[in-house]
Amino acid sequence: MRVSYPPAAAPTTAVKTAEVPFVDTATVSTSTAAAPSGLAGRPRPRLPSAGVPPLVPLPGAGDKRTPAVLVALDGDFSKDRLAEIDARQVTVHALQTKLGTLSADAGVALKPGSLAAQFAAGTLTQVYLDPPAFRAMAKSLSGQGAGRKTGPLLVDKQGQRIVFDLQRAFVPGDRLSDEAVAALGKALDLSGQGLHTPAWLQPATSRRTLKAAPRYKGHETPAQNGGAGFYKANDHRLLGDKREVVRKQLPEFVHANYVQAESTKALGKDVMVHRGLFDTHAGIPENSLAGIEHAYAEGYRTLELDVQVSNEGVPVLLHDFAIGRTTDDPANRLATQVKYAELQDKRLVIRNPMDGNFVSTDQRIAGIEPMLENVLRTKPGMSVVLDCKEHIAENVALMLIRRPQLRPITALKLYSVAYKGGFDEFFSNLCQKLQINPLHSRDQPRRDKLRRDLSQINVVPLLIEDTLKDTQLRAFFPAAEDTKGLADTGTQWMQSWNQMRPIIAEMMIANPGSDAGKAMQLTQERLRQPGSGYEKAAFSSAYRYEDFSIPRSGGQPDYYTWGVFGEINPVPTSGFEPQRGTAGAFRERGESVLTDQPDEEVLALRENRTLPRGHTGLELDVPPDAPLDLHRDADIVQERRKQFMEAKQPPDAAHIQAARDGVRLDQGASLQLPPAARQAIDKQAEALGLLTDRYRGAPVSHYLNEQAKQTEPKE
Repeated sequence: MRVSYPPAAAPTTAVKTAEVPFVDTATVSTSTAAAPSGLAGRPRPRLPSAGVPPLVPLPGAGDKRTPAVLVALDGDFSKDRLAEIDARQVTVHALQTKLGTLSADAGVALKPGSLAAQFAAGTLTQVYLDPPAFRAMAKSLSGQGAGRKTGPLLVDKQGQRIVFDLQRAFVPGDRLSDEAVAALGKALDLSGQGLHTPAWLQPATSRRTLKAAPRYKGHETPAQNGGAGFYKANDHRLLGDKREVVRKQLPEFVHANYVQAESTKALGKDVMVHRGLFDTHAGIPENSLAGIEHAYAEGYRTLELDVQVSNEGVPVLLHDFAIGRTTDDPANRLATQVKYAELQDKRLVIRNPMDGNFVSTDQRIAGIEPMLENVLRTKPGMSVVLDCKEHIAENVALMLIRRPQLRPITALKLYSVAYKGGFDEFFSNLCQKLQINPLHSRDQPRRDKLRRDLSQINVVPLLIEDTLKDTQLRAFFPAAEDTKGLADTGTQWMQSWNQMRPIIAEMMIANPGSDAGKAMQLTQERLRQPGSGYEKAAFSSAYRYEDFSIPRSGGQPDYYTWGVFGEINPVPTSGFEPQRGTAGAFRERGESVLTDQPDEEVLALRENRTLPRGHTGLELDVPPDAPLDLHRDADIVQERRKQFMEAKQPPDAAHIQAARDGVRLDQGASLQLPPAARQAIDKQAEALGLLTDRYRGAPVSHYLNEQAKQTEPKE
């Protein structure tokens, strides 16, 4: 978009052109007679090469308190350039705020009329110029450009303007360049104000204490129609003319209070919405309260949402281990590195995979507990399955033990890749968190109380095909090496969760013809039999869609997913993964269907067919064959992955075995032992730690201490 203006009267009056209207020549006829007020038909003013460029205000810039931002009349300001200037204003505004805070904290008032006072108050007119216009401006300002190298930032004291070279004044990460920082520091002269020069006003090279670190690329850009315009609107074209039919058919495939059902299997097909019903184009981010509201308003009642934990272990609504992709966090910190209060204050963003830039939304990271409270209070009939990656489920379970009223609407999804020891590992971890000895006779009442509480928590065990051959998992659930033996391992792992309340059995069979794939099918057959603990549970195949796509000339789009550290991963073009992105492809694999495209899945189920490959609402609005840099954030992603892996703890085999032995003793085996033998076990158990009767500060531990002598759960 090239913007045209009437010529300014003279360079010295350029600052007073705020009332001049913008005319977009892309939407106005080039005919002189048709041009509004004759503006678009006038010849474009040509400036002498050495002259100061006339300046004009950005549309909508400025208000009663702050002057309008100025740009060069002869500049070519596309939407991307306007977005860039918006981002630069955010950077400058942050510095203005920091200066005001520095003055207030030091108790030193900035001298009235000084450049520092004007900068902090935001009364200096900001001017953003391309290099040629900037050089011309520098030459016009006495002593700032003539006969010497021009810096990237100029101050026009007489005109009360601060002028930025768009190319040299800013660097990636939405920061001022070192040159610009040095120039700004010199111009503000804080030492003359009686203030020290803070670190943020010193060039990075002179601070020496700062270590260069990789950053997650991208900056904020304005929303378009309230959402992310770089995604196409969801036109639901896969539904054809059947969208209204689908809406009427929802009751057959959507069930209220799903996780409370005595038998989810008996309900038949149920469509579960993945990450909430997000809509990128409309500005509704994944895993947000708005996504939950949208799903409920559209008639869906079962959601799968993702959980991470804060630095203190508070569960929050978040998919990735790192927070850079879904928030404005250039450091792309792990969620576990950030305090809960800061996470709660983080706005959710919708990021453009092409360049990393993002649109900020009005949604913030939500805590799991307040989210569930909101669902319970305002959305009758809704159920929430919480996808707990790694060892996160313990933190959610502790919350559900403390808040039993939230249990009926909630289920925990746990992975075989995280819990190699199955339920015994989960129970062992909880014992350690609660300071409960897994084996000692004195702690049996606490163990019994914990087991009773866990038996009332809904669970969705997820068995992944590849883990059947995992050496750690097979050490906990040993069996033969053949297909039947692998099925024995899988069956044992799944049935270990019978000590909770399995409502869905999720089994990801990627290679049906392999030994592990055949073992998964055999495991599934066994679990469908009476007495397995899963005979009333729905089955699922970990079904979902891709995260975004790029059109390609003459063929299928390229599909991609976001990784859990903010990386971009191409979806394979054959095998299991493309099927996961095709509505109806797995409709025969189970009763519970997890999808990002619920309307399309309802149509596929209703008509018992597979829809064409593709998705809507996740298509990037870019030209065909647009290039995508998969390695843009490789350095920061690698750093966070390394930190994550270093923090991972392997299964505590000794403690898990003690928990297993404790179960057998608590269930009656101890009654068969002579007192001396039980005392010997207690002596051995003391090495694992013993929770005394004294309250140690953990609320759930206190809860268990107070109620441990119960022999039956409360009705």
